Amino acid sequence: MSMWLNLAKTDPVRLREARANPELIDALFDAESAEADLHEEDYRLLADIAEGRAAAEEGSADWSSAYPWLARATGQGCETVEEYDFGYGPAFLLTPDEVRRTADGLEREGWSRFLELGAYYAKAAAEGKGMIGGVS
Repeated sequence: MSMWLNLAKTDPVRLREARANPELIDALFDAESAEADLHEEDYRLLADIAEGRAAAEEGSADWSSAYPWLARATGQGCETVEEYDFGYGPAFLLTPDEVRRTADGLEREGWSRFLELGAYYAKAAAEGKGMIGGVS
């Protein structure tokens, strides 16, 4: 069974609207939408890479502790919208400032050279976008 990390960049107004009206999240993940700016990452592959790297570099396979910014980029420790379930948990939200800090953290942790995730966050940060995501 596959698991996918689903991310959508969004402006701060839409982020606030989605927080207040979770049903609007569906529209953000509509690939046919003119404003859709989506990213998908194979969550199991990402976790396997992170676990292997953590074991080699940190001596522990606990990647979420070894790489807190990667954990944040995948929704750990983020504000959640409990009313919207992606299948493996609720939607998570990051404000534009949180996206910028996460993008910087991913760069410091060295993820920009391994995963497309780092580049996606960096682009969102440069655009002043927030992020909504979840694992399906």
